[in-house]
Amino acid sequence: MKILLTAFEPFGGNELNSSWEVAVLLPDTLANCEIVKEKLPVDFHTAGDCLRSCIERHSPNIVICLGQSRKYEGISVERVALNLMDSIKPDNGGYIPSNETIYADGDTAYITTFPVRDLANACKQKGIAAQISNSAGTYVCNRVYYEALYTISKRHLAIQALFVHLPYVPEQNKTPFVDKGQLVDGVVEIVKTISALMQSDDIIL
Repeated sequence: MKILLTAFEPFGGNELNSSWEVAVLLPDTLANCEIVKEKLPVDFHTAGDCLRSCIERHSPNIVICLGQSRKYEGISVERVALNLMDSIKPDNGGYIPSNETIYADGDTAYITTFPVRDLANACKQKGIAAQISNSAGTYVCNRVYYEALYTISKRHLAIQALFVHLPYVPEQNKTPFVDKGQLVDGVVEIVKTISALMQSDDIIL
């Protein structure tokens, strides 16, 4: 199996983005999966196109998108992507959307078919703080998650997608933060759990 793993460039004046800091530390092969890593722009207008291009280029079986959030003190496994762009802060291109629909022909929301509770629990069982989140926000993270699930639905692709939010890492000098190695271990557990579920046919695509 092939996993397309995406993460983001820094934004908001930051020099680092925890999602990419973690992504580059992940192995290229894990749990019988090839992992292909791509960095996405924090840009409402181009991030979706970039993700779709990555899906077309790599033809993955699984898409896992990593993003940065200060909302939780641990890993957040996202269940829902909203057909909405809304922000009070600009993206890296300076754009600030206000209550905008992403796609007129898209559902109000898409829900991943991955068992988010099992994935969060897999992290917890290894002593890694994790929880389920029912809102990926309305910033570029949600924009990318919605693009993944929308593209899969509209093109009837036999793949599935998941978004995982990560807190800051210590190198960013912000709180709440979690040791980078622990976040890597958490993403590894998520990948291992997904791989095991798919190989046992517990996930029907």
